[in-house]
Amino acid sequence: MQLQWLYYFAAIAELEHYTKAAYRLHVSQSNLSHAMRDLEKELGTQLFEPQGRNIRLTKAGEMFLPYVLRTLNTLESGVNTVKEYTNPNTGSINLAGFYSIEAFTTDLMVRYRSETNRLGVQFQYGSAGWYDLRKNLLEGKVDLIFCTKIDAPQIGASYIGTHPLVGLVPERHPLANRKSLKLEDFQGLDFVSFDVSGQIRKKLDHLFQERGIQVNVVMESPNDVILYGVVAAGHGVAIVPYPILGVPFGTKIIPIEDCLPDRRIFLQWNEERYTAPAVEYFKNYIIRSGDVLNQYFQRKGIVFSGTE
Repeated sequence: MQLQWLYYFAAIAELEHYTKAAYRLHVSQSNLSHAMRDLEKELGTQLFEPQGRNIRLTKAGEMFLPYVLRTLNTLESGVNTVKEYTNPNTGSINLAGFYSIEAFTTDLMVRYRSETNRLGVQFQYGSAGWYDLRKNLLEGKVDLIFCTKIDAPQIGASYIGTHPLVGLVPERHPLANRKSLKLEDFQGLDFVSFDVSGQIRKKLDHLFQERGIQVNVVMESPNDVILYGVVAAGHGVAIVPYPILGVPFGTKIIPIEDCLPDRRIFLQWNEERYTAPAVEYFKNYIIRSGDVLNQYFQRKGIVFSGTE
């Protein structure tokens, strides 16, 4: 059965006239009649019968028509959805990134719409830890991610900035009055930690072990905001990416003097997956703009030493 036959059938059923249907469809009446004969032959029944100078649906035709209309409407919806998706001015972009940079990504999306006048572009954003971000990008569940570098040959990346780690302590903690901290200051303390699937946890575990530092991990989470709350409640101290929305309530941010590894953040994409025009335009906008995360910090008056 050919799809074109269904369009022909629906037009004839509506107009109840072969000549009028042929005129609307821009086909010859003979081609239209031939197509309907082939459709009736495949279905094994007559779909139309004469009614004066016009035609009308048979009982079988009346039964068939609702299914044809639903099929064509569903197809049209699919076509429109694909067209919207592939239109750089109205398409949809599925993004994901670290919890710690949610405010930055929101700002970036607003700036993109404003500066490019692509107000019809729809963004979907989800926050996750490094492991899930990597998994979702490789599986094609997201278009673009913002996180530390993923080591995979199919992943393209563009550096957007460095997000340093800092100490976070309860405001009444003995360390709260310190101007800076060293890793040795965390020796023996209750420690609120990222979970074991994240890069920060693995790096800190390695550094603590290397220096013979032991901490008492009292709670784990991939979510920065949850860590903020646990620290504020006085259950422990933490090492987190600098909170870009300011000092979380009930806590103090203290720089760490030790040379912690740079937490370089990248825009990343899967080069083996199809990239819709809306996604490609947004990706190229970020690449052209350069280190957009560092630029965000500067606009907000957040200055770190040692960043690029």
